[in-house]
Amino acid sequence: MPYTLSHRANSTVEVTAELDAAAVEAERSEIVRSFRRKASVPGFRPGKAPESAVRARFGEDIEHELKEHLAGKLLGEVFDGEAGLQPITHPEVSDATFDEAGGFRLKAEMELRPRFELPPFDGYQLPEVSLAVSDAEIAAELESVAEEHAAWEPADDEAGADGMLVEADLHGQMEGLDQEPYDEKGARFVIGHGTVPPPINEALQGVRVGEQRIAERRFPDDDADQRRAGKTVRYTIDVTALKRKVRPAIDDELARTLGFDALDGLRERVAEVLGSSKRRQRREQWRRALLDHLEAGTDVNELPPSLVSSAVREDLNRFAYTMAMQGVAPDSSEINWQELAARMEPGSRRRVLDMLVLEQLADDWQIAVPEAEVDAYINLEARQHGIPPGEHKANLAKEHKLEELRGSARISATVDEMIRRAGGEVE
Repeated sequence: MPYTLSHRANSTVEVTAELDAAAVEAERSEIVRSFRRKASVPGFRPGKAPESAVRARFGEDIEHELKEHLAGKLLGEVFDGEAGLQPITHPEVSDATFDEAGGFRLKAEMELRPRFELPPFDGYQLPEVSLAVSDAEIAAELESVAEEHAAWEPADDEAGADGMLVEADLHGQMEGLDQEPYDEKGARFVIGHGTVPPPINEALQGVRVGEQRIAERRFPDDDADQRRAGKTVRYTIDVTALKRKVRPAIDDELARTLGFDALDGLRERVAEVLGSSKRRQRREQWRRALLDHLEAGTDVNELPPSLVSSAVREDLNRFAYTMAMQGVAPDSSEINWQELAARMEPGSRRRVLDMLVLEQLADDWQIAVPEAEVDAYINLEARQHGIPPGEHKANLAKEHKLEELRGSARISATVDEMIRRAGGEVE
């Protein structure tokens, strides 16, 4: 069976294949016989109608099924003849016709998994990444620990200043809008914090409990929400309480509240955590550096469009989930999804290229799935969910997540192997 493959941009290939009239008629006869065995033709017992009657009655159905059958047959033979052909999309048939002589012609297009010419690691030097944990880093982390365990204590006899927590009854009214005013009892916010509008921060400087302050905020003329663009909202703030953050001292007492005998034990644990973090950061830096080395000669704009589109959708879905967790609805007029997708696309393309390169290395190096790591992760999740590991693994398989997990573990093992081959250490 003659066929041709024409490679296009973006890892797309066009397949053109032909089948001669004799082969087409043989396939047609087989389909006619199949129809004859199950067809009901008036005047004949089931399965006893002559082929001519079956062709006359079911001609259109027979030709439709024949086209689908021949298209599948030709594409199957192309795939059998081209061992390295790895389609990632279903063939899109643009032409499936019979010629005047009775032959069949097929034209279809599909995206292929690209294969890259990757440079060797010979002579490549991994960037130097220090794993040393300094006293300054330990001290900074201890400061963060103390900050996390700070408490808000009443400061009702003090005046409001940056860093103090205000509790207030808040009333807001937007000018020129026929809507109910905004009221919130017991609102809590920190003076000077970046999430608090500057006019409110300014109005609360020096405020005392029991006082009322007024603040006005004007929205820009080009605000994304045109309902409030150029308008001013007036806030009335009745302060009911002031609190000051009191941070514990970094001493043995703090260490004991965290389960250590003394500060030295907490310090050692902080150093250990920082060391682990630095090793993870080094692995990621090496991963990025090696992929940049391997991808240096690859045009990121020539990737399969379906994979890029899928990656952009995944990134948009993650963004939408994050916004939803912050109380912003996905259909909010404040989000320009088309513009956001355009901004995300370069990063999505790079992520697709990274995955394709790592998958190619995994195949070339015959990296096996580290089943022990997969099982350990499943067992950990099962304990967190309070269910037997076997049941959790079955649930993952049922939800088609087990193969995703195994694929991720294989890619992680490939990154480790890549670092080893470049002369780096892997834990």
